[in-house]
Amino acid sequence: MSKIALLWEQFAQEGYAKSLGMELEELKEGYARVRMEINANFHNIFGTAHGGAIFSLLDEAFELACNSHLEDAVAMNVTVHYIKPVSQGKIIAEAKEVARTKRTGIYDITAYDESGSSIAFARALSYQKQKD
Repeated sequence: MSKIALLWEQFAQEGYAKSLGMELEELKEGYARVRMEINANFHNIFGTAHGGAIFSLLDEAFELACNSHLEDAVAMNVTVHYIKPVSQGKIIAEAKEVARTKRTGIYDITAYDESGSSIAFARALSYQKQKD
């Protein structure tokens, strides 16, 4: 089974992603697109999507993109910039590989609303784990 096919199966079984209603739309080497629906369950005290919910979506796309290679990878650092609030509707996160070495990878992840307007941006660093 290919690594991409395995990730599709693992995503379908991931409890956290399921609990947030995330859907995997596209996955290929170095790239992932994931979406979820924002409703009142995701709101903060201001009635907009909680930063943690948006971060979870960004992180899910990053997790899939950086693990799309043969080596398993983990996050070393993720820096998020929140651009504008969103209170309802679908939001999508796209993770794109920027650079990759034997041990690390850099990924840009953008979250946007249904109109295509950016709501958050992240840059993430991954570490490829050594095989046993």
